[in-house]
Amino acid sequence: MLRGPVVSRIRFTFPFAAGTVTIAPQSFHRVATAIEAGTVSLQVTNTFPPGVGGQYISGTPNTLQVAPLVGRTEEGLLLHECTHAIFDLTKTQVTDNEDEAAAYVVDALYFRMTGLRRSRWNAEPHATAGGVADDLLRQYQAGKVRIPPVDTGLWATLRRTVMLDPLYIAGTSGILGVLFGTGTGHDG
Repeated sequence: MLRGPVVSRIRFTFPFAAGTVTIAPQSFHRVATAIEAGTVSLQVTNTFPPGVGGQYISGTPNTLQVAPLVGRTEEGLLLHECTHAIFDLTKTQVTDNEDEAAAYVVDALYFRMTGLRRSRWNAEPHATAGGVADDLLRQYQAGKVRIPPVDTGLWATLRRTVMLDPLYIAGTSGILGVLFGTGTGHDG
């Protein structure tokens, strides 16, 4: 899946303190290679805290915990967690809030590209990420830029939505983490 045709179309950039971050097919290829090499372990489980559909845990070994891949929703959530792994494997120093926002953009792009009805992923922050994905898809269609940037206004709205979401508000992706600059090393 990480080297498949849908994932090969996911590409965008977003701003962060040190410049610009690029998410592209090669990013997901790197995660696939890490899984094959055993640098990242894949653990299939249905045991998650309420409101959580998967987790990436940075450490030794790095672990992707995901639900069984029975459909597009679970596949999108796998890509969400793989986005956290991308930042960890590349040692990209994004904030946890930026990391989480980018992961939501990735899953929203996947949901849109595979035709998953919005009613199946309209909870926040997915819904706001859908707006970012819609804009990226318009840019893909226009074909003016190979790897388009996120709209900065939509990106800021998504980051605020993540920051204030009940699942994240008290954590490192939430308001306290953003204000105090705390991080977890790309756990998600």
